[in-house]
Amino acid sequence: MTVAEIQKAILDGRFTDRELRDINGTLVNRLKKKRAAANRAAKAKLYVGQEVTWGGPFGHKGKIVKINRTRAIVDTGGYRNWTVPMTMLEAV
Repeated sequence: MTVAEIQKAILDGRFTDRELRDINGTLVNRLKKKRAAANRAAKAKLYVGQEVTWGGPFGHKGKIVKINRTRAIVDTGGYRNWTVPMTMLEAV
């Protein structure tokens, strides 16, 4: 079954409420695992004191102060620190 066929079946009401909840649960669990894997991979490449950038070509630059579970605290030299998702950070 293709994605388009599944979407059409959902819109046509061919699934019961229980089946829709099961499909939703499966999709949510898959997305959570994918995001967790991306966070682990990003976290493995980062360390405190490392220079990083985020936000594209006109983004921000700073130094990692602390690494939390899914985000890092980055000092940009300004009046405050930024809390940035690790998957957005790129080493300089």
